[in-house]
Amino acid sequence: MLGLGLLINLIVAWTLVLVPRLSAEAHLSVQQYLNPSYEGRYTSMYVAEQQWLGVHERQYYLTRRARTRPVKKRVSVYWTWLPWEKPVISMEEGNRLFEVFEPLNPDNAIISNVRVGFPVLTLESDLLIDDSAALANGSFATEARHGFIGRVDGSVGNFKPGVWSHAQHLLFPYRPIWTGLLINTGFYAVLTCCIAWLARHVRHSRRMHRGRCPICAYELQHDFRCGCSECGWRRVENRSRVE
Repeated sequence: MLGLGLLINLIVAWTLVLVPRLSAEAHLSVQQYLNPSYEGRYTSMYVAEQQWLGVHERQYYLTRRARTRPVKKRVSVYWTWLPWEKPVISMEEGNRLFEVFEPLNPDNAIISNVRVGFPVLTLESDLLIDDSAALANGSFATEARHGFIGRVDGSVGNFKPGVWSHAQHLLFPYRPIWTGLLINTGFYAVLTCCIAWLARHVRHSRRMHRGRCPICAYELQHDFRCGCSECGWRRVENRSRVE
Protein backbone atom coordinates (compact mmCIF):
# COMPACT_ATOMS: atom_id res chain seq x y z
CA MET A 1 0.00 0.00 0.00
CA LEU A 2 2.90 2.36 0.67
CA GLY A 3 4.17 1.83 -2.88
CA LEU A 4 0.70 2.58 -4.25
CA GLY A 5 0.50 5.65 -2.00
CA LEU A 6 3.84 6.88 -3.35
CA LEU A 7 2.69 6.35 -6.95
CA ILE A 8 -0.57 8.24 -6.35
CA ASN A 9 1.38 11.02 -4.63
CA LEU A 10 3.65 11.50 -7.66
CA ILE A 11 0.75 11.37 -10.11
CA VAL A 12 -1.17 14.01 -8.12
CA ALA A 13 1.88 16.28 -7.84
CA TRP A 14 2.67 16.08 -11.56
CA THR A 15 -0.99 16.65 -12.43
CA LEU A 16 -1.07 19.78 -10.25
CA VAL A 17 1.65 21.28 -12.47
CA LEU A 18 -1.12 21.74 -15.05
CA VAL A 19 -3.11 24.04 -12.74
CA PRO A 20 -1.16 27.24 -13.60
CA ARG A 21 -1.67 26.47 -17.30
CA LEU A 22 -5.41 26.05 -16.87
CA SER A 23 -5.88 29.09 -14.64
CA ALA A 24 -3.74 32.20 -14.87
CA GLU A 25 -5.59 33.57 -11.85
CA ALA A 26 -3.33 33.28 -8.82
CA HIS A 27 -2.62 35.14 -5.64
CA LEU A 28 0.42 37.37 -6.26
CA SER A 29 2.39 39.18 -3.57
CA VAL A 30 5.58 41.19 -4.15
CA GLN A 31 8.20 42.29 -1.62
CA GLN A 32 11.43 44.24 -1.87
CA TYR A 33 14.47 43.54 0.34
CA LEU A 34 17.69 45.49 0.76
CA ASN A 35 20.40 43.23 -0.59
CA PRO A 36 23.86 43.91 0.90
CA SER A 37 25.26 40.73 -0.67
CA TYR A 38 25.46 42.37 -4.10
CA GLU A 39 27.65 45.38 -4.67
CA GLY A 40 27.01 48.17 -7.14
CA ARG A 41 23.58 48.63 -8.63
CA TYR A 42 22.06 45.37 -7.31
CA THR A 43 21.10 46.84 -3.96
CA SER A 44 17.67 45.18 -3.79
CA MET A 45 16.20 41.71 -4.06
CA TYR A 46 12.64 41.53 -5.34
CA VAL A 47 10.53 38.52 -4.42
CA ALA A 48 7.19 37.65 -6.03
CA GLU A 49 5.10 34.78 -4.67
CA GLN A 50 2.31 33.19 -6.68
CA GLN A 51 -0.07 30.54 -5.38
CA TRP A 52 -2.58 28.17 -6.93
CA LEU A 53 -4.28 25.08 -5.57
CA GLY A 54 -1.36 22.77 -4.78
CA VAL A 55 1.26 24.99 -6.47
CA HIS A 56 3.53 27.55 -4.86
CA GLU A 57 6.03 29.61 -6.87
CA ARG A 58 8.56 32.05 -5.44
CA GLN A 59 10.40 34.28 -7.96
CA TYR A 60 13.62 36.24 -7.35
CA TYR A 61 15.00 39.09 -9.47
CA LEU A 62 17.48 41.92 -8.96
CA THR A 63 15.90 44.75 -10.95
CA ARG A 64 12.42 46.22 -10.64
CA ARG A 65 9.80 44.76 -12.97
CA ALA A 66 7.67 47.52 -14.49
CA ARG A 67 4.43 45.49 -14.46
CA THR A 68 4.59 44.11 -10.93
CA ARG A 69 1.09 44.50 -9.51
CA PRO A 70 0.12 42.34 -6.53
CA VAL A 71 -3.16 40.49 -7.01
CA LYS A 72 -5.62 39.84 -4.20
CA LYS A 73 -6.51 36.31 -3.19
CA ARG A 74 -9.20 34.76 -5.37
CA VAL A 75 -9.77 31.74 -3.14
CA SER A 76 -9.46 31.50 0.62
CA VAL A 77 -7.68 28.13 0.91
CA TYR A 78 -4.74 27.02 -1.20
CA TRP A 79 -3.71 23.87 0.63
CA THR A 80 -0.10 24.57 -0.23
CA TRP A 81 1.67 24.09 3.04
CA LEU A 82 4.58 22.25 4.55
CA PRO A 83 4.52 21.35 8.25
CA TRP A 84 7.59 22.12 10.34
CA GLU A 85 9.03 24.21 7.52
CA LYS A 86 11.77 26.51 8.74
CA PRO A 87 11.19 30.19 7.95
CA VAL A 88 13.17 31.23 4.88
CA ILE A 89 14.60 34.71 4.48
CA SER A 90 13.67 35.30 0.86
CA MET A 91 16.64 37.53 0.12
CA GLU A 92 19.16 34.92 1.28
CA GLU A 93 17.40 32.17 -0.66
CA GLY A 94 17.40 34.36 -3.77
CA ASN A 95 21.13 35.08 -3.45
CA ARG A 96 21.80 31.36 -3.10
CA LEU A 97 19.87 30.58 -6.29
CA PHE A 98 21.68 33.33 -8.22
CA GLU A 99 25.00 31.83 -7.11
CA VAL A 100 23.86 28.37 -8.23
CA PHE A 101 22.66 29.45 -11.69
CA GLU A 102 25.20 32.24 -12.30
CA PRO A 103 23.11 33.92 -15.03
CA LEU A 104 25.00 35.71 -17.79
CA ASN A 105 22.50 38.56 -17.72
CA PRO A 106 21.48 39.16 -14.07
CA ASP A 107 19.52 42.29 -15.02
CA ASN A 108 16.83 40.30 -16.82
CA ALA A 109 17.14 36.91 -15.16
CA ILE A 110 14.24 35.69 -13.02
CA ILE A 111 14.86 32.59 -10.94
CA SER A 112 11.87 30.68 -9.61
CA ASN A 113 11.45 27.96 -7.04
CA VAL A 114 8.27 26.01 -7.76
CA ARG A 115 6.83 23.52 -5.29
CA VAL A 116 3.83 21.26 -5.88
CA GLY A 117 1.84 18.76 -3.88
CA PHE A 118 -1.48 18.06 -2.21
CA PRO A 119 -2.36 18.15 0.63
CA VAL A 120 1.32 18.85 1.44
CA LEU A 121 4.04 20.25 -0.84
CA THR A 122 6.09 17.27 -1.95
CA LEU A 123 8.19 18.03 -5.09
CA GLU A 124 10.10 21.10 -6.22
CA SER A 125 12.22 22.48 -9.03
CA ASP A 126 14.28 25.62 -9.73
CA LEU A 127 13.88 27.51 -13.02
CA LEU A 128 15.74 30.37 -14.67
CA ILE A 129 14.29 32.43 -17.50
CA ASP A 130 16.06 35.37 -19.13
CA ASP A 131 13.35 37.58 -20.64
CA SER A 132 15.66 40.31 -21.94
CA ALA A 133 14.99 39.32 -25.54
CA ALA A 134 13.85 36.33 -27.50
CA LEU A 135 16.35 33.96 -29.07
CA ALA A 136 16.54 33.27 -32.79
CA ASN A 137 13.85 30.56 -32.48
CA GLY A 138 11.46 33.00 -30.79
CA SER A 139 11.83 31.62 -27.25
CA PHE A 140 13.49 32.89 -24.08
CA ALA A 141 16.71 31.44 -22.67
CA THR A 142 15.74 28.93 -19.98
CA GLU A 143 17.41 26.55 -17.54
CA ALA A 144 15.87 24.08 -15.09
CA ARG A 145 17.28 22.23 -12.09
CA HIS A 146 15.51 19.06 -10.90
CA GLY A 147 12.75 19.40 -13.43
CA PHE A 148 11.96 19.97 -17.09
CA ILE A 149 10.72 23.12 -18.75
CA GLY A 150 8.76 23.53 -21.96
CA ARG A 151 9.42 26.07 -24.67
CA VAL A 152 8.78 29.61 -23.43
CA ASP A 153 7.54 31.73 -26.31
CA GLY A 154 9.08 35.18 -26.44
CA SER A 155 5.67 36.74 -26.88
CA VAL A 156 4.80 35.82 -23.28
CA GLY A 157 6.80 38.71 -21.92
CA ASN A 158 6.05 41.03 -24.85
CA PHE A 159 9.66 42.15 -24.46
CA LYS A 160 8.64 44.23 -21.44
CA PRO A 161 9.98 43.43 -17.97
CA GLY A 162 7.21 42.03 -15.82
CA VAL A 163 6.23 39.27 -13.44
CA TRP A 164 4.62 36.25 -15.06
CA SER A 165 4.39 32.66 -13.96
CA HIS A 166 7.24 30.28 -14.74
CA ALA A 167 5.23 27.42 -13.27
CA GLN A 168 3.11 27.49 -16.44
CA HIS A 169 6.10 26.07 -18.33
CA LEU A 170 7.30 23.52 -15.76
CA LEU A 171 7.17 19.80 -16.54
CA PHE A 172 7.68 16.99 -14.00
CA PRO A 173 9.57 18.47 -11.03
CA TYR A 174 11.38 15.61 -9.29
CA ARG A 175 13.41 16.95 -6.36
CA PRO A 176 11.68 15.52 -3.28
CA ILE A 177 10.68 17.54 -0.26
CA TRP A 178 11.15 14.64 2.14
CA THR A 179 8.75 15.78 4.86
CA GLY A 180 5.94 16.33 2.38
CA LEU A 181 6.79 13.16 0.46
CA LEU A 182 6.47 10.99 3.57
CA ILE A 183 3.28 12.67 4.76
CA ASN A 184 1.58 12.51 1.37
CA THR A 185 2.63 8.89 0.79
CA GLY A 186 1.15 7.88 4.14
CA PHE A 187 -1.98 9.95 3.47
CA TYR A 188 -2.65 8.35 0.09
CA ALA A 189 -1.82 4.86 1.43
CA VAL A 190 -4.42 5.25 4.21
CA LEU A 191 -6.90 6.78 1.76
CA THR A 192 -6.39 3.83 -0.61
CA CYS A 193 -6.99 1.35 2.23
CA CYS A 194 -10.18 3.14 3.24
CA ILE A 195 -11.50 3.19 -0.33
CA ALA A 196 -10.60 -0.50 -0.81
CA TRP A 197 -12.37 -1.47 2.43
CA LEU A 198 -15.45 0.56 1.50
CA ALA A 199 -15.57 -0.91 -2.01
CA ARG A 200 -15.24 -4.44 -0.58
CA HIS A 201 -18.01 -3.80 1.93
CA VAL A 202 -20.34 -2.42 -0.75
CA ARG A 203 -19.57 -5.34 -3.10
CA HIS A 204 -20.30 -7.92 -0.38
CA SER A 205 -23.54 -6.17 0.59
CA ARG A 206 -24.77 -6.11 -3.01
CA ARG A 207 -24.00 -9.80 -3.49
CA MET A 208 -25.83 -10.78 -0.31
CA HIS A 209 -28.77 -8.61 -1.32
CA ARG A 210 -28.97 -10.68 -4.54
CA GLY A 211 -28.80 -13.93 -2.59
CA ARG A 212 -25.21 -14.75 -3.54
CA CYS A 213 -22.07 -15.54 -1.59
CA PRO A 214 -20.40 -12.25 -0.67
CA ILE A 215 -16.94 -13.69 -1.33
CA CYS A 216 -17.22 -15.58 -4.64
CA ALA A 217 -20.76 -14.55 -5.80
CA TYR A 218 -21.92 -18.20 -5.87
CA GLU A 219 -25.72 -18.50 -6.01
CA LEU A 220 -27.02 -19.37 -2.52
CA GLN A 221 -30.67 -18.38 -3.05
CA HIS A 222 -30.56 -16.28 0.13
CA ASP A 223 -29.70 -19.29 2.28
CA PHE A 224 -26.67 -18.07 4.20
CA ARG A 225 -27.00 -20.34 7.25
CA CYS A 226 -24.83 -23.17 5.93
CA GLY A 227 -22.32 -20.92 4.23
CA CYS A 228 -20.93 -21.34 0.71
CA SER A 229 -20.06 -24.76 -0.68
CA GLU A 230 -18.01 -23.16 -3.43
CA CYS A 231 -15.45 -21.12 -1.49
CA GLY A 232 -16.09 -22.29 2.08
CA TRP A 233 -17.43 -19.02 3.40
CA ARG A 234 -18.90 -19.67 6.89
CA ARG A 235 -18.29 -23.43 6.51
CA VAL A 236 -15.38 -23.46 8.93
CA GLU A 237 -17.31 -21.31 11.39
CA ASN A 238 -20.38 -23.56 11.23
CA ARG A 239 -18.26 -26.73 11.54
CA SER A 240 -16.58 -25.44 14.69
CA ARG A 241 -19.95 -24.69 16.23
CA VAL A 242 -21.18 -28.24 15.53
CA GLU A 243 -18.05 -29.75 17.08
